[in-house]
Amino acid sequence: MPSRPVKITHVHHACGDDQSHAHGALPAHHDHGHSHDHGHECGAADPSPTPPSGNASLVTAKIPAGYTLTRLRVAQMDCPTEEALIRNKLGGLATVSGMEFNLMQRVLTVVHQNNTLAAVETAIRDLGMSTEPMEASSQGRAPTEAVSKPWWPLALAGLAALGAEIVHWLGLPEWLSGLLALVAITISGVGTFKKGWIALRHGNLNINALMSIAVTGAVLLRQWPEAAMVMVLFTVAELIEAKSLDRARNAIRSLVQLAPEMATVQQADGDWAELPAKAVAIGQIVRVKPGERVALDVIVHTPLRKAASLMICMA
Repeated sequence: MPSRPVKITHVHHACGDDQSHAHGALPAHHDHGHSHDHGHECGAADPSPTPPSGNASLVTAKIPAGYTLTRLRVAQMDCPTEEALIRNKLGGLATVSGMEFNLMQRVLTVVHQNNTLAAVETAIRDLGMSTEPMEASSQGRAPTEAVSKPWWPLALAGLAALGAEIVHWLGLPEWLSGLLALVAITISGVGTFKKGWIALRHGNLNINALMSIAVTGAVLLRQWPEAAMVMVLFTVAELIEAKSLDRARNAIRSLVQLAPEMATVQQADGDWAELPAKAVAIGQIVRVKPGERVALDVIVHTPLRKAASLMICMA
């Protein structure tokens, strides 16, 4: 089958590791004078860029002079809990004017004043999270992923919590139930208590802070089995959530790898040239060879009698 020319109607790239499709942009400081529906007042100290509206992205927005757009990979950023911590922390920096979050790819896009990236990374590390510039991982180095934890400590904590329950039911000495409960809480709850302390220290009453307070209260009330079992079950729930997100990330990564990185584009003089798919503009003509995947959203121009065979080939 000969090559078919297709016309680009709009450019749409898959949201891979080097793309930043965010859950939403939130300017930290801006002084434009229109009304807002997100419930905070506009600052009037320093002029800063107007945030993108609607579904616009900071990646495609015009960044004013004096500001830089940086994309950071935050390995510990899995859910809105971490997003809220980072948003509140960076929102207090006068050097930051906008943020976007991609929780699925663990990518933070931040617009900050020139030469202030170190302050942004320091603020994130203060939350117990690590950062890695996306540019570093795009230059052939594999991105740093969150280290998977072994399963046996959690299993040991579960057995200890179950032992505390059995000791309580059988009416055995309370000190034995308390000892087993403390073992279970120590093994399974160190991470939760650490995250909860960081959240409380920054004035954020998130789920980790609430769970830490609840378990500590149960221990002070000497409700040993309840404290141990709640902490173990919470840790199991977090583990299941992390595994589900990892599976979704791997599925998205596999889909992104199917998208061609190059496209054969017609030049102004009529010749054809191999160009990166990201460099193809709207309105350009792209030639698709037999068996080749279409790299962009296009309108296919082909004779009607050959449309059926083309659709079969593209499928």
